Order: sequence, then C-alpha cells, then structure tokens
Amino acid sequence: MQHLSLEALRAFISVYELQSYTAAAQQLSRSQPAISLQLQRLEELLGSQLLQRSGGRIHLTEAGRELWDQAKHLLNINDQIFAKIAEPSLTGVVRLGIPSEFASKLLPQVLGQFAQSYPHVTLSVTSALSKELLAQEQQQFDLVIALKEPEKRLTRAGLVLLKQDSLVWVSSIASNQLAAVTDSAAEAVPLVVAPEGCIYRRRALQVLRQHTIPLRISYTNADFSGLTAAIDSGLGITVLAQSTLPDNLIHVRHVGSHALPELGNVSVVMWQADSDNPAATQLAQFIQERI
Repeated sequence: MQHLSLEALRAFISVYELQSYTAAAQQLSRSQPAISLQLQRLEELLGSQLLQRSGGRIHLTEAGRELWDQAKHLLNINDQIFAKIAEPSLTGVVRLGIPSEFASKLLPQVLGQFAQSYPHVTLSVTSALSKELLAQEQQQFDLVIALKEPEKRLTRAGLVLLKQDSLVWVSSIASNQLAAVTDSAAEAVPLVVAPEGCIYRRRALQVLRQHTIPLRISYTNADFSGLTAAIDSGLGITVLAQSTLPDNLIHVRHVGSHALPELGNVSVVMWQADSDNPAATQLAQFIQERI
C-alpha cells in the first residue's frame, strides 16, 4: 500500500504559494535541498511532474492542479485531528488586523477552519489599509496580515513572508463592454481606488504612467465595500491581489482601446507580536500553513 507524505504535500503547497524553494524551506524550517528532495519523491510516487518553471514563475502542471485541492484537504484533516485531540483546551483572544479585501475572499475559509478546530478561542478582527495596520501593530494587534512591495526586505522584527501574489486589473463589467467607459485611446482610464498610502493605488498609477496611458481617478473610498459598489456602478476599474478577487469582479486586460500593462507581484506578509499568547501563536502557524 502506498502512502502520501504530508510533509511532501506541505512542501508542494509552500513552494507554489511562495514561488520559491528557498522561501518554502525557511517557512517549513527545512533546508532548500530537503524541500527539493521531498518534491522529487512526491513526483516519483505519483508518476507525474507537479510544478514547472516558465516566464520566471513556478506554475502548476495539470497533475499539480489535480493534486492541489486534495492536498490542502488532507492537511486540513491532519491539523484538525491534532487540534481536537492534542490541543483541545486552547483558549484566549486573538486581535487580528487584515486588509479589507482579505476579509471577503482570502481569509474567511481559513479563519472558519481555525474556529472549528479551536472553538474556545475568540477572534477579534479589524480591517484597514496595510499601511495603517503595520503602523498600529504594536498597540492594537496580536497578528497582522498586510501587503508590502516585493522588493522591500523584511527587516522589521516578527515579519515573515506568507506568499507572493499577482496584481490584476479588475472590473465588474465584461471587457468588451468597457469600451463604453473609454472609447478612444486619448480618453483617460477611470480608476476606483483607496486613498493615498494604498499599495494598489500606488502600483496602478505607477504602471499606467510608465506606459504613458492617460488616467483619471474617478472615485476614492477607504472602505472595500464602497470600492466594489463603485465598480459595480461602472465608475471605473481598480487593482487587487489575484487571490483576493471577489466573485462579483473579473480580471480585465483592456479598457476601451487601451491594453492594460502587467502590474507585477505583491508580498503578503504576517507580523506577530512578541507576547505570550498561545492562541495567537497557533493562529499564526495555522495561517502560515494555508496562505
């Protein structure tokens, strides 16, 4: 009888999510050769290549895509067994700060799984811009999930890289209907953005200006639900991390006659307070293994 290695499955997930064997090794407290060997043995066991490099990124093969959800499901079952049997008495309050868009897409399932595994832990979640969360971390939070520019080093104490995520242009209008928003090359691309300090806003302005594409800010709102409502109303497009894209928004590549340029990546990072809070430590590990 053949058995899948849970450690190899974690390595597979981490390498793809972090887009790096070295970062996966650091996250899992292993050496880079050990991670590579685990993936090699997993591919040999399954008889299929799971990951491949192309265009400077690590992609899932067809077999990798088939394995992805099942691998996460197996790891969730494993972790829930340990949570319910080995650590049934974990209690406490965790003050978690997250970007607003994470509250609607990326984190709800993870936090729901944590709540099921640790029913006596209370989660107090605050949503705000990443810049504000990182500025207030010491006073208000046990954990913070935030976005940072990928080229910036993680020099702050307690800050770890969770994953690299692609930034995408989004709208609620199909791309062939966006011609109604801008119908000529001379007309500016309308942007729906958060206030100054938002990484999405900064990247959108930077990339459009680099490609000499005219733009105008048509709507500004710090609240994510306000931004999505403006997009639903046809006021313009915005930028989001691909993994946080809500179901009512779509990835677009053209606005009128404008071909929208690539936006690059963003780093999703986590900060944990240096305090004696076992519940926060457990949640940090829970999130790190799933994002």
